[in-house]
Amino acid sequence: MTYSRCYAEHSVDLCATLLTMADVGGCTFKLSMQDFVAWSTGRLHDTLILHFIAKRSLEARDVKLDGVFTGPNLACIGGIKIFWTNNLANHLRLTEDDTAVFIYHHASFLKMYQSVGGTLYPSGFVEETLRTLALLFPQSDRIVSSWLRLAGDDGRSGVVDLTVAKCGTLRSRDRRLERFLYWHDRLVNLKQAFDDAKPRTLSQWWWDRRDGVQWYTFWVAVLVFASTLFFGLVQSIEGAMEVHLSYKSMQ
Repeated sequence: MTYSRCYAEHSVDLCATLLTMADVGGCTFKLSMQDFVAWSTGRLHDTLILHFIAKRSLEARDVKLDGVFTGPNLACIGGIKIFWTNNLANHLRLTEDDTAVFIYHHASFLKMYQSVGGTLYPSGFVEETLRTLALLFPQSDRIVSSWLRLAGDDGRSGVVDLTVAKCGTLRSRDRRLERFLYWHDRLVNLKQAFDDAKPRTLSQWWWDRRDGVQWYTFWVAVLVFASTLFFGLVQSIEGAMEVHLSYKSMQ
């Protein structure tokens, strides 16, 4: 009976997962490496409301997520890997010691949910999720579309839904953290991880222009070093050639 009951619960969980595009689980034997919506009793609608509750546990007053805070820059500047996920419960969750982040990319599903007037999720939740995608992948940014095509397959979750780059572009006032209720704390953590990230490769140093003075200082130093190395090499070659020619003339 226990096996049959768990099997039945798994079947219901699977249907709920397909319906909500979030990993829904209720069986006591369920194991998952990702976040999931724990559902054992009551209505699915009530469970989703309790799981995706609007809360702001972390302090972040008057913090604006500026135009540098985009998906491509998370990867190119912050060195934060992006794992595309099919599980909405995992959206914006940091992993691997804050060096990687899950991003739910099925914007087509979210827009379809809006168009049919879905009522499973809390009021405003789907709209805010789309705004997080507009924040990270602004439609007006040409680099985003090109980057998404290159990063379309990360080896974990397959091809990215390119509609993720068609969610609009947020105005300056809409980029403040207090404008986000459901995803507030995860955005705070992601912003902190991005701000704390220091360039470790030449590629990251090239793209990281958050501190203009530091960027120019670094590349001037690189240019001076490269020039010194080049002219030193040229002088060494010239010296070797002079010695060689002098030796030949003495013969």
